[in-house]
Amino acid sequence: LTIYSANCLERNPKEQPPPLFIAMAGSIICDLPEGALVEIFSWLPPESLMRFKCVSKSWYALINSVIKNPEFVNKHLHNVNTISSSSTSSLVFCCVSFAYCRHPKMESLRQRLFKVVTVFHDHHNEWNSRNFVRERFRLPTLPSELNLAHAKRSHCNGIICLAQGETIVLCNPAIMEWRTLPKPCLDNNGFIPLGVVFGYDSRANDYKVVRFEHYRLLRDQVEYFKIGAEVYSLRSDSWKEVGIQLELDRFPHVGEEVFCKGVFYWFVWTHDIIVSFNMFDEVFHSIPLPDDLIVVTRKGHSAQLAVWNNSVALFLFKQEKAVTKSIQVWATDDCSGGVNGSCSWIKKLTITPPVDVAFPLAFLKNDELLMQAATKTFILYNIRSQMIRELSFMEVPRSSVDWDYSYVKSLLSVHGGTQPR
Repeated sequence: LTIYSANCLERNPKEQPPPLFIAMAGSIICDLPEGALVEIFSWLPPESLMRFKCVSKSWYALINSVIKNPEFVNKHLHNVNTISSSSTSSLVFCCVSFAYCRHPKMESLRQRLFKVVTVFHDHHNEWNSRNFVRERFRLPTLPSELNLAHAKRSHCNGIICLAQGETIVLCNPAIMEWRTLPKPCLDNNGFIPLGVVFGYDSRANDYKVVRFEHYRLLRDQVEYFKIGAEVYSLRSDSWKEVGIQLELDRFPHVGEEVFCKGVFYWFVWTHDIIVSFNMFDEVFHSIPLPDDLIVVTRKGHSAQLAVWNNSVALFLFKQEKAVTKSIQVWATDDCSGGVNGSCSWIKKLTITPPVDVAFPLAFLKNDELLMQAATKTFILYNIRSQMIRELSFMEVPRSSVDWDYSYVKSLLSVHGGTQPR
């Protein structure tokens, strides 16, 4: 079972296990005790586990039972993360040239909107070694008012949050499950949504959607921006407004945030500060940049947050004719909260890519840096070996592909603990 699941790589979600394989699997392990079967199941990819329901009636009943067991689901997620802890990264890309068309006959195009690229991290990669696999990323049929190409998108533990206007959907593609969330509570107060993030509160064992809004005020011909925020709990299936005491004239859009140790971070370049939101206590904080970093950002350098070695990091780079020649990487081990909070930043290294790069995107495993090249392709650069690899999308125009997020497949239900599956 494990050999088949590892080698098929789920290239085609509709592909079924070979009949001969199913027959052999059933005959070989039919005498195994239930506990051994459950252990085997906990290491299988979700799609393979769903397909193995067809092995026998007893497997069908057993698999249906275990995937509803929170302990098994959590163990399965742990095993998936263990397998890919250092060897692979799965990346989701949005191919906007296949933007969602609402006509039913265009469903096949919608299924080509997203691509998953599984990257194998090998210490012995040769220059420009391929060593990655493109996979289909099949979504269930979602509400027609949700334009997938333009929706705000975020991900946590296999669940994807898609948001456009008042419509917010949680979806787990691996088990083809989705649900529309209740309408947010601030919409009727004139707030305009800016963005949505989705993450996990490990202390409360709860998944949360954090939504930011603003509206403009005019006082004595002066324009002001008021910021509002609300949090949705998957466990309670409800929204609540949370306080946010920040005087900003611009708030960052989704796509600029990073998530590290239970906290979301945004860089606000207009104020030279980092805004954080703690998923545990649901409190916003403002963290000023140190003076030496402010000097760099005001010299025309762009700043972008990242996560590196389980710490918050900051890319500083300057483009000249759409090309970035060097990238400074600053990192911090801890960020204290509060309005007067601070971070101790240390410059870790300066990266000089061997090819023309537009900008950095994110650190992956084994110190590989995902970047977009000046040619609109995506490359992986190992900062230790200085080896580079290109991720190709042969069937898609280069200019129409955007990186979305890192992804992991799971059995987590989007219905939470208080609602039936």
